[in-house]
Amino acid sequence: GKTTLLKCLLGREPADAGKAALGQAVTVGYFDQHLGALDDEMEVVDAVRPPHKEFVEQQRRNLLARFGITGDMAFQKIGSLSGGERCRVALARLAAHDANVLVLDEPTNHLDLWARDALEKSLREFDGTVLFVSHDRYFVNQVADHLLVVESARFRVVEGNYEAYQILVRERAAAAAADKDRDGRAPAKAERREARPAEADGSKRKRKFPFRKTEDIEAEIFERESRIEELHELLAQPDTHRDGERVRALTAEIAQQQETLQSLYAHWEEAAELNW
Repeated sequence: GKTTLLKCLLGREPADAGKAALGQAVTVGYFDQHLGALDDEMEVVDAVRPPHKEFVEQQRRNLLARFGITGDMAFQKIGSLSGGERCRVALARLAAHDANVLVLDEPTNHLDLWARDALEKSLREFDGTVLFVSHDRYFVNQVADHLLVVESARFRVVEGNYEAYQILVRERAAAAAADKDRDGRAPAKAERREARPAEADGSKRKRKFPFRKTEDIEAEIFERESRIEELHELLAQPDTHRDGERVRALTAEIAQQQETLQSLYAHWEEAAELNW
């Protein structure tokens, strides 16, 4: 749904209702998580060439070097690159197009720790507007200053990053608990509502995950995100690359941790919606 929203805003998908219009003098650069803008048969150094201005080969190679694409890699075919390398080329191509609005769909997918740090720094220094979708909460915390929070029946804008949103959720939960304490009849009402989820009027969906407190889920998310950061740092060490078995083990654990994280994010969203 998030990718579809971005495409509707850009006019790449028709909206079911409503409309989106770009402001005057807005130039959009779009990063597609599937990297569809890159031609597998094109050399890297040509793939970043902007169509609207003169950009000689040395300028393009200098730009690619900022994204960790150096030496003979600049003359490889796009199709021969790894997922992380393709992602870096796509970001370099975006930088060459002089956009003042960047629309990024999961820009940290496939990026190693070094590349993510470089991307975070460049986005913080960017003078224009950035609209992005990401499951990387650390990245969101480093870059975002506004969130569009989509809830079951509405959306709202929250000023701040993901940590600010978590604080807001906790305050909302505390206020709801205080209201129940002030009214002794409220828990009974809540229990009656919980006893007939979704079957009477469809107003509350059934749980997909077992009941857990949001703060407990957040604690596990933080623990696993911290472990992923640690694994990326280990993977980036020169000694690690001399041990193929260790590289495979670290890569496998990263994949497993990320898979578990996706489930935890969904569990947290459900708990935030239903644990009132």
